[in-house]
Amino acid sequence: MASSSHTSSSGHGQNQISATTPIQLHNQLISTKLTDENHLIWRQQVRTTVRGHGLEGFLDGSSLPPTRFIPGAEEGLLQVNPEYTSWERQDQLLASWLLSSLSESILISVVGMHTSSQIWKSLESSFSTQSKAKTMHYRIQLQNLKKGSMSIREYVNKVKICCDTLAAEGHVVTEQDQIMHVLSGLSSDKSLSPNQQATSKLISLKRKRELPRI
Repeated sequence: MASSSHTSSSGHGQNQISATTPIQLHNQLISTKLTDENHLIWRQQVRTTVRGHGLEGFLDGSSLPPTRFIPGAEEGLLQVNPEYTSWERQDQLLASWLLSSLSESILISVVGMHTSSQIWKSLESSFSTQSKAKTMHYRIQLQNLKKGSMSIREYVNKVKICCDTLAAEGHVVTEQDQIMHVLSGLSSDKSLSPNQQATSKLISLKRKRELPRI
């Protein structure tokens, strides 16, 4: 059975889809609530879903609301623009969907924000600052990491943790650079033959952590 839906055009080049779509998204998508640790995963899910439904303009602010009031049937009187009502409803449904995907610790940071654009831009700004600080921390840690008294396996694991964390923040360290970081932090103990051992361990760990490609 076909369901009824509202569609409208705001006149700003944005296609407005059914106002019921965010309700469907609310029920079906975003498997992980946003926390301090999973922003990039959450962000990718949100952006992919929102783009797929033509709603990205509500997040970035490019989908502007139509005029709220228009001339009424009687001269000198104004009435609420139905297109504005449709736009506002869709925006609020999207905002509700976004809020439902936030953990309680994150939700408190957007209290008082009412539009989907306000919520999205606030989260983008907040996590951008955190991501930069985290990236800088792990880059410095990677540059300063030395093998010392660690075994080859322990040392290579620490290098991999730094590289994997940087990759999760959107800063991929190439395999060649990973090997260079491993070799630069090795001790001068000749008995270990460290170069071959460390390189072999790194490549072995990399293969074990890679998921099969379909």
